[in-house]
Amino acid sequence: MSLLPTRTIFWFSVGITLLIGAILAGCSFAAGPAPAAVRTPAPPAATAAPSPAPAPPTSTPLPRGGNLSIRLAEDLPDLRPWQPRSRGEEQVTAMLYSGLMRLDERLRPVPDLAEYWDTTPDGRTITFTLRSGLTWHDGAPLDSGDVLFTLEQLRTLPVTSTALLADLRTIEAVTTPTSGTIVLQLNGRYAPLLSALAVPVLPRHILAGRDIGALNFWDLPVGSGPFKLEERRPGQAIILSRFDGFARGAPLLDRVAFVVAPDPGVALKALGDGELQLAELPWGLQSDAAAAPGLQLGAYPENGYYFLGFNLREGHPFADLALRQALAKAVDVPRLVEAATKGQGIPISSSALPGSWADLTPPPADSADLDGARDILDAAGWTLPPGATIRQRDGITLTASLFVRGDDERRVAAARRIADAAASVGFQIDVEPADFATVILAKYATPYSFDLLLGSWSNGMADPAFADSSYYDPDDFALFHSSQLNQGEADTRATRNVVGFADSAYDNQAQAARQLYNQDERAAAISQTQARVAEQLPYIFLWDDRLPVALSATVTTLDGPVSLSSPRYLWNIERWHLLK
Repeated sequence: MSLLPTRTIFWFSVGITLLIGAILAGCSFAAGPAPAAVRTPAPPAATAAPSPAPAPPTSTPLPRGGNLSIRLAEDLPDLRPWQPRSRGEEQVTAMLYSGLMRLDERLRPVPDLAEYWDTTPDGRTITFTLRSGLTWHDGAPLDSGDVLFTLEQLRTLPVTSTALLADLRTIEAVTTPTSGTIVLQLNGRYAPLLSALAVPVLPRHILAGRDIGALNFWDLPVGSGPFKLEERRPGQAIILSRFDGFARGAPLLDRVAFVVAPDPGVALKALGDGELQLAELPWGLQSDAAAAPGLQLGAYPENGYYFLGFNLREGHPFADLALRQALAKAVDVPRLVEAATKGQGIPISSSALPGSWADLTPPPADSADLDGARDILDAAGWTLPPGATIRQRDGITLTASLFVRGDDERRVAAARRIADAAASVGFQIDVEPADFATVILAKYATPYSFDLLLGSWSNGMADPAFADSSYYDPDDFALFHSSQLNQGEADTRATRNVVGFADSAYDNQAQAARQLYNQDERAAAISQTQARVAEQLPYIFLWDDRLPVALSATVTTLDGPVSLSSPRYLWNIERWHLLK
């Protein structure tokens, strides 16, 4: 369970118990005219966020009060609200700050500080109208000037490889006709911007004249989120108290304490003892957590996935769609994922985050179709000579190489299963485990010297080293649109269309999908792009890892049980409470 010796675990457990007791017992706290537009107060009904359960009648008091303790796997020595670099920083930031928009439990962008937004018919002007009576944690009023300040500051930061800041560059100008409205002029229609606008709004009255890129926001921790900073104990805990002026209503909980507990075994014991109420744990502890009494267990998908990529360029065998189709039928993805990941992986069939609003493609078939694969190969002229095990056509043997990171046993195991499946239908795939830095990384760039590549993408928007879900959008334009192909050695763009996919039908559908602000229409367009990718098979999608969460059974919400299958399970934290 733990890497620490038993005695160390005991004393560390005693320490965390005393720390949490001290935290929860010893902290005090204080309770111009817009263009013609189409108003969008929320996504359309078919894809709208679930309506909160009706509040109890005024004669019935709300279940107010109580303290929630959450595990922090590591301390947060510095804070950068727009760029979470760990799960703990992502969760703390979401409690301290609000954005114009936020993502709900299915990762749909919905209004936050904004009450609604309007778009002009050409989609290049978006006007946001703020809720009334907004304030910062320090009591100062929050208005459109703060939004203008935030966007101007963020758009001056170096983009580097941060997708969020690149998306904000689609904004050409920001104006504030009134203290309650913000008008964004875009360089084109761009629906993914709505998710990017979940970025925390920052307080102009505190930060004006400062270089926000050089600040540690623990020094100036004023936000407008549901909780405000009460105390920070470096290396021990971050204590937040209820913000009564929160835009969506004062939280029910009195305080939330993020407790630093690096050892997961110690955290699990603290959960069992009731000293922690919520903790994310490594996959290897899910069975121990299941055996602990009084816990609700769940697992949410990480914002990244594993795939088998085909090199579609001329001269490589998988430029032939028939070969891609045959291999896809031969591979039993669910069994491969179960075996390679020991149950942690979720078999996937598209690039969308499982369980999100854009998860629209049916899951992969739960068995291989070897006869179907053989029929495709036969029809394509790849036949088995008498006594042979490998198919041939026009004197060419059906062989290919599959490159995979040699330091990842799960990927290697998956690659070998793919090779075994291919062999069963007369296709020889040679698995090439290799060093990532010296071999594999070069396969993602020109001249793209591979036939097959078992790779992965981490889809975090804020920081390239962390797969956040704060600004999730399902747009896969960068992966598959033909404009994202390198045009020879002189083209030095860092593109993600490494497989060389170029398909006019996909191009049109993907372009439409990123231009539609209406959620129903966008979902329909995304479904078309996913169907086209499934048909043309630039990838065989493999799996997305699940990350376990344990929550005390004493915790619930006004909307019912907490949905631990979503990475945004804290999305309605102001409505959480403890059962009496």
